[in-house]
Amino acid sequence: MSDPYGKSTTHPFTRREILRMASLGTLGLAAPGLFSGCGDRGSNGPWPLNYAATILDARQTILEALASEGGPNAVSVALIDDQRILWAEAFGFLDKKAGLTPTTDTLFGLASGSKVFAAIATMILVDRGLVDLDTPFVHYVPEFRMADDRYRDITIRMLLSHSSGLPGTDYRNASTLFPMAGHVHQILASLADQRLKHAPGEMAVYCNDGFELIELAVAAATGASYTDFIAQEILKPLGMTHSRFGIETLPGGSYAATLNAQGEPNPQEYMNNHATGGIYTTPSDMARLAMLLLNEGRLGEVRLLSSGAVAEMGRDQSATLALNPLHLCDWGLGWDSVRQPGLATVGVTAWAKSGGSNYFATQFDVAPDEGLAVMVMRVGGGLDVGTLAERILLHALAERGSIAEVPQPLNPNPPPTIPTSETELLAMCGGYAGQYLERLENHDQSLTWLRGVMGQWLEAGSGLWRREGGDWIADSVPDTALFIVEADGHRHLAHRYAAGLKHYQAVDILGQALATLPPLSAKWQARAGKSWLQVNDPFGTYSALGITTPLFLLWQNPSLPGYLIASGYPMMSKALDPSVSDDRALWCGKVAARDLYDVVIEEREGEEWLLVGSSLYRPMDTVPAWASDQAEIAIGAEGLGEWRKLPAVSALSIAGANAWYLYDAQFTLLACRIGEMIVRELPEELPGETYLLVYGAPDSVIGVTL
Repeated sequence: MSDPYGKSTTHPFTRREILRMASLGTLGLAAPGLFSGCGDRGSNGPWPLNYAATILDARQTILEALASEGGPNAVSVALIDDQRILWAEAFGFLDKKAGLTPTTDTLFGLASGSKVFAAIATMILVDRGLVDLDTPFVHYVPEFRMADDRYRDITIRMLLSHSSGLPGTDYRNASTLFPMAGHVHQILASLADQRLKHAPGEMAVYCNDGFELIELAVAAATGASYTDFIAQEILKPLGMTHSRFGIETLPGGSYAATLNAQGEPNPQEYMNNHATGGIYTTPSDMARLAMLLLNEGRLGEVRLLSSGAVAEMGRDQSATLALNPLHLCDWGLGWDSVRQPGLATVGVTAWAKSGGSNYFATQFDVAPDEGLAVMVMRVGGGLDVGTLAERILLHALAERGSIAEVPQPLNPNPPPTIPTSETELLAMCGGYAGQYLERLENHDQSLTWLRGVMGQWLEAGSGLWRREGGDWIADSVPDTALFIVEADGHRHLAHRYAAGLKHYQAVDILGQALATLPPLSAKWQARAGKSWLQVNDPFGTYSALGITTPLFLLWQNPSLPGYLIASGYPMMSKALDPSVSDDRALWCGKVAARDLYDVVIEEREGEEWLLVGSSLYRPMDTVPAWASDQAEIAIGAEGLGEWRKLPAVSALSIAGANAWYLYDAQFTLLACRIGEMIVRELPEELPGETYLLVYGAPDSVIGVTL
């Protein structure tokens, strides 16, 4: 069956149930898949509960998202108990122009949901006595080194629970439009010159690279590659026949991708960080993994994990952290949370793992005591998969009587405002360094909240008044509050907001208050206001699709004396402390955000280049202009990209390049080609001034004709 949104289904409802759906105004009549099995926990009577009302509600939510502007182009979902798939259905389009729709066998990128497999692989080895969770990682991988001697204390458990202290994420080459091997070895080489974000085991903050290092531990313990181990020891015995790593070109029409402006699929996304985000799968395949976990490590006759291993994965690994302000972390092994808050409010324990990449968003929630799980996968934007998964489980629990009802949204009533002294206002105002750069300003006794983005301040909120209890809340947004929390000897700006189905409030920490630094040195002062361009990201998905620009900025703001602000992917806007050295500016903050990036100055042939993680940038102001008699570009021995500033041209042809990009003067992507793949066609009319970036093999020559 299919409908205007292209859903593909398996087993239909009865005719009576379909008519009931139609009478309730369901968008479309495609029927969800139901797989019969033994009696459901909490069902009344001898027959399994079919969760018709839950499915109806979820379908309505998905269809509304698909119909909305900026919504996803495809969604796939499964609801599971410990014995069967209760519902599996796919919605949307794989290729809108061609009318191609997904089925329940269509592959989606699992993205960070792949971390659950890394944890399972490790626990298999723990069960076999080949790995110990509390043994330092360097014992298994002796070549691991960092510039911070504390790296020797990082254990396997810390890598799996985000508490290692590693900087965070090496995004370069992680997601590409062309497969690239060896990303984990790139990380290993890059870490050799980097510092830790915090002491191992002191606190926890999301860290992709920690999971990627698990690939090396698995290989060291087994002699098999990580991808082979997952395929042979997990996917094959569980019968996950559709699941695989995105290390090869998938057949057209077998997988989902974002759509371009013409409604055609963009090229395949290759996730080269295998343990962190590399698996392609389906919700129905993930249902088999869910049933394994719901049955304490057994699926049918297959015993993959001990019950103790499953329990350890679901145990709160953050309970003994020295630094866990506001109890933000309750990581399991591989799980983002072992206490999903939307379910916890109704007394239900659920383990949760989200995933996100350039194309995909996923949510995998398992409620072990209730024998229920849900997998939601989407491609494109506009649908919060975490909220949808929460919604499905809450409705299922209510429908079978495990909870009295689906909880209702909170109706916030902000406390009365209270007088605020100038001293209190001044204490709140100023800069805060976190995942972004935040700033609070005083406007007539209320606060305006600003966020630094690519060299400018954008308003995130205004009219926040001080309330009884100390929160700052705007009348126009009563379910959002800012407040101060003390942690690690610093003041931090915290954020409380309605989350999930809006029936509870979540909290996070936005940033650490920035103290005044000494004035910038002459060298750093000369760099402020300048721009740099990346030269070592030939196949990156972000670059090829124009999601980000190659531009990297260092700028100042009078309200943050002594600091530099770095803007550019992946930093967006981060506060840097350049007072320690003229050659290295340190990322500020610790508790508030993931992904530490220091900015290091590299001297290259009399120019100052920037190294940020493993990303390398050349100065923009020394990019050569195209000479009238020029016909080729020479690629150096390192194979770095070469930039040229082009005059007004009507046509452009390039021969011998591995990849090339054309940008306008504001560095908006105009055209891109990777190998023989045209990712973005040249526009019919080119603007007056453009910038060309070409990549080729080391010591090669690229022919260019204007």
